[in-house]
Amino acid sequence: MAGSRGGTDFTSALFLGQHHPSAALAPWTEFTTGVPAVLRELPAAAELASLVAAQQGADGGLVARSALHGMMDVLQSLPRPGDVLLVDEAAYPLTQWACRASLPRGVRVATYPHFRPPGVVPPVKTFLVTDGWCQGCGRPAPLAALQAIAARTGGQVIVDDSLAFGVLGRATGPQGFGDGTGTARWLGVSHDRLLWLGSLAKAYGTPVTVITGDAATVGLVARNGGNRMHSSPPSAADLAAGLGALRSSSLPRLRRRLWRLTLWLRRTFAGLGLPPLGLPFPIVGTRVDSLPLARRWRSTLAARGVQVLVQLPRCRPGAVLSAVVRADHTQADLDALVRGLAAVTRDRRAA
Repeated sequence: MAGSRGGTDFTSALFLGQHHPSAALAPWTEFTTGVPAVLRELPAAAELASLVAAQQGADGGLVARSALHGMMDVLQSLPRPGDVLLVDEAAYPLTQWACRASLPRGVRVATYPHFRPPGVVPPVKTFLVTDGWCQGCGRPAPLAALQAIAARTGGQVIVDDSLAFGVLGRATGPQGFGDGTGTARWLGVSHDRLLWLGSLAKAYGTPVTVITGDAATVGLVARNGGNRMHSSPPSAADLAAGLGALRSSSLPRLRRRLWRLTLWLRRTFAGLGLPPLGLPFPIVGTRVDSLPLARRWRSTLAARGVQVLVQLPRCRPGAVLSAVVRADHTQADLDALVRGLAAVTRDRRAA
């Protein structure tokens, strides 16, 4: 697959390979409303939110322009002065920023060790914030344990599932990623005391976020979210692309192909002496001895026309060399990557 920089690109998180050319989108008569979202949204906004909520078995849904917009609206609307906001220490930086914005309102903000929620929490309403899937260690969040804490304190779990949305979901067979509805359904966890956010910007290729949860909580965010009061809602183009992506009849086929390519690349990494991190996910990464070495390998691959990522996980020390698999990659794309990796690993053994 020719990337925008030339050669074979393994850096894009458009996992399902959906690109939404303008000619393929449903037409619109109004691109944006010109008023804050709290006053009026395009009809497609409610349509998209309801579709995602129904797929998840949630009572209510709401759209936001991005995961950051949505997370800020959630954290402005739910925790009150004196409540506790516990955020996973390795959560995505945008989530950390949104949590810190709650401090001036008298909300107590603290972190807990990555995916290890505390056994004892203060006897006050506690909200627990986490990513649904951690790419740094290739694991899902312990959502059931977080829900138990929320239930004891009258709080909620708030999960940003943007990385896994569209990939992981309720199992549809003995193997595979699932139906794409998110990490909670992949784990068999209900929406009880769980407020879920997922951006369509990765797997589904469109920059709009959906929030789902119980109808009362979603309604509170819809009325009180600061971004909804002071900025426009998602545009008609965003919404049309999102609805088209979610309704595509090719989704099961694309997820099956993504699963096969991911497993093939993980096995090949292992065969080259590059153990893949964590559970199967379409970002196949392996630990590298040092950051300079990882950057050198990336440069060597780039010289061969193959683009990969060097990542510095928030949950563990060291560097990771990663290749992002997409359903529109060809076997020739993967073969080019493997030839490059074989070359750099031969150089390592020779050294």
